[in-house]
Amino acid sequence: MKLFAQHGAQEGEKVNEALDRNLLDGVIYSPRDVSLATLTTKLDGLAENHSTIERFFDPQYYSIFLNGNAEAKLNYLLEDYNVYFQSRRRSQLERENQIRTDLQAALAFQKNLHVTSMIAPNILIPNSLNSIEALIAKNFIRLAAEEHRALNDPRPVYATLAISRNALIDKQPLIEFLNDITLLEDPPKGFYLLISARNTEARSDIYNTDIIAAWMFINHTLKVNGFEVINGYSDILTPFLGAAGGYAGALGWWSNLRAFSLDRFAPSTGGGRLPIQRYVSLSLLNRITFFELDQLRTLVPSVLNNLPCDDLYNTQAGSAPQRNMEVLQSWEAVKHLNNSLVASDQPQALVNCRNAVQNASTAYETVQSLLRLDSKSNAEHLQPLSDGINLFSELAELE
Repeated sequence: MKLFAQHGAQEGEKVNEALDRNLLDGVIYSPRDVSLATLTTKLDGLAENHSTIERFFDPQYYSIFLNGNAEAKLNYLLEDYNVYFQSRRRSQLERENQIRTDLQAALAFQKNLHVTSMIAPNILIPNSLNSIEALIAKNFIRLAAEEHRALNDPRPVYATLAISRNALIDKQPLIEFLNDITLLEDPPKGFYLLISARNTEARSDIYNTDIIAAWMFINHTLKVNGFEVINGYSDILTPFLGAAGGYAGALGWWSNLRAFSLDRFAPSTGGGRLPIQRYVSLSLLNRITFFELDQLRTLVPSVLNNLPCDDLYNTQAGSAPQRNMEVLQSWEAVKHLNNSLVASDQPQALVNCRNAVQNASTAYETVQSLLRLDSKSNAEHLQPLSDGINLFSELAELE
């Protein structure tokens, strides 16, 4: 299971530092947050200095319906990427020729970038897999490989599959949708899979039994049918998706780079304070605040990962890391989980995942007997994670 950086605003040297530490296998760039000139420089630099690293460009076409909203936070998409990022109405995309035109534009644009693979554009399926948006999305997927081949470019193409969490609740339409896209005559190499929450802070949107099971099931079904699945914004769920068959997961340094939502592109609702720095504890399968870590590292030493990036959380600073270093610890922890939980033998991988959840539950019993945790640090994610693994096994008929 590979781990990619989900790029966003204020990158600084985060990605380069992570690559120097061998924490990442690739980068998925966000055009909203980087000018074309800077993007080109970064991609060229990675190709020269880190030639084995996979490099992707997410067209972010799924935000296309916000183009025309003067208050939307589309940033560089409007300035440097308008060769393919034009205002569209849903009715326009009901016509196949318009879909072909937009696919051609987005893929031709990427042909001139130093990426290792291309990502074809698509819209977000917002509410139901039995909808006009789902039909449009299937047409984007159906035509992606054909339009890519017309470019005569040797690099592979991944089709974007962006689905709202609401559309995953009903399993029968999901099964039918997956049947349709796995029987393509001219398929892409794989899929860039995004599961959309209502907003990036809606923890229960993703840590929900049905959503976890469906996300794992999509990975499993596509892998069984010969596709590679890159899971965007997958955060700590990455190894569980890998156990289901995923090829890669991704996360970045802000909460909106760890959970996918169009809320990221929506009009700003005003300012806010910087988020509290956190620490990903392998034993808890969760992030805890740095001040919780500072207390627990003595009371319950097992919350520490005993990995190199622990040094970034210096006790002399109250265990508070530098903000530009926090994500390095996240990448290190998730990479370690990938290595310890994901296995080529899927039944064994699922056993590993179940054991990790059970061990986390036991660890939380000790922690919560000693300390009252922040709402985001508590154990609420564990039951839906456990139930989600079990429901996935039923859906995939593995047990």
